[in-house]
Amino acid sequence: MTHLRLFTLLVLILSSAPTALAARAGATKGGPRDDRAFLHQLGDAQRALSEQNQQLRERIDELHGEIAARRDELKSLQEDLKAAREEIKGLYVESSSVKEQIGDVKDDVAGVNSNVSWTRTWVGVTFALTAIALLIFLGVTLLR
Repeated sequence: MTHLRLFTLLVLILSSAPTALAARAGATKGGPRDDRAFLHQLGDAQRALSEQNQQLRERIDELHGEIAARRDELKSLQEDLKAAREEIKGLYVESSSVKEQIGDVKDDVAGVNSNVSWTRTWVGVTFALTAIALLIFLGVTLLR
């Protein structure tokens, strides 16, 4: 059965071969001038495509350069951002230590205020005692 199919296929191919050859011969009857014009058109199209291809390659090269420049800029910005973050961390630590120092100074000021208050009290008492002693001394001196 497969031999029969192969034979039928071979007969169909051989029967269509003369018609394909006749069609091809009819297409080339236009002459060599048509062929040359067609070849010139093909050459022009090939040159135009070659020019476009070259322009595309140049543009791709430009884009590669721009991409590299943008990557460098991005890397620089990332480094600047990292440095800024580090500086902010340092400032935060520094401000925390300044706040701690301010708290210590407040405690010291409170201690000084209590000492000044205590000193004022003793100065007042000493002044009062001195004034009383002076009055007694003047009173004793005048009465004599």
